[in-house]
Amino acid sequence: MEFPSLEFVKALQAKLNADSAFFTASKWSDVKALLCFGNKRYWLKLYGGKVIDVMEYVSNPLGWDYMITGSIETWKALREKKKPVGELINYGHIVIDGNMIQANRMYESSYIILETIRDMK
Repeated sequence: MEFPSLEFVKALQAKLNADSAFFTASKWSDVKALLCFGNKRYWLKLYGGKVIDVMEYVSNPLGWDYMITGSIETWKALREKKKPVGELINYGHIVIDGNMIQANRMYESSYIILETIRDMK
């Protein structure tokens, strides 16, 4: 499966929706997040512990609350397990931005999203 692609993000959605830790971390969620892999952007709707919708993002009348973004090189380093998730976030290689109240509230689920992206084949 090509990375990044809508097919990859749909597979990510399925993995997250099967993950009890993700459910617990996002149980009270009602947010719209962008995953930005370089210049490719994908919109995710998180609601009630699940990712209920995904799409390629060009524009969406619903907008988004926060984004998780990084260069393609950074995402490749994550997927090749060259750097731990925390290091990539702490040193600003992966940036979480937007409505920081929502982003901070969703920190644990965002971390699980990043770990799942790292571990997907």
